[in-house]
Amino acid sequence: QYSFAMFNSDTCCWRKLSAEGKYIDGANLIVAYMAANKNARGQNANWHAGQLFAMGGDIQQAKKYFKKTYSVFQKWLGGKDGGAWYYFAKGTQAFVVRDKDKLQHIIRKWERKYPQDGNYKELTKLYANWDKPYSEAYK
Repeated sequence: QYSFAMFNSDTCCWRKLSAEGKYIDGANLIVAYMAANKNARGQNANWHAGQLFAMGGDIQQAKKYFKKTYSVFQKWLGGKDGGAWYYFAKGTQAFVVRDKDKLQHIIRKWERKYPQDGNYKELTKLYANWDKPYSEAYK
């Protein structure tokens, strides 16, 4: 019944569960919210569901929700921002599914095509923390 802005706020709902380390509960709450609110099925909600599933160790669910946040059309038609998001999402997913070569390839491609912004730094941090689970490497 909350608006998405309220549901997504730092003091409510899934973020509160996440802060308590209840990642799977938070992810499932986002999924339930999206099921009940068609307007909330966008990139933001799917991304955060994927992140929480990844933090909770449910790799298959993480992969499912990460995949809903990007498409090749973003890379082709979304300009630099769309392309950067495409590689950020795919790179994060590569870390979660343990494909080190793919993550390294994405980082190298990013270095040739896009500014080394915060998302780039997140990918390089994941790569540098390869031996850690997502919940530790992301922090």
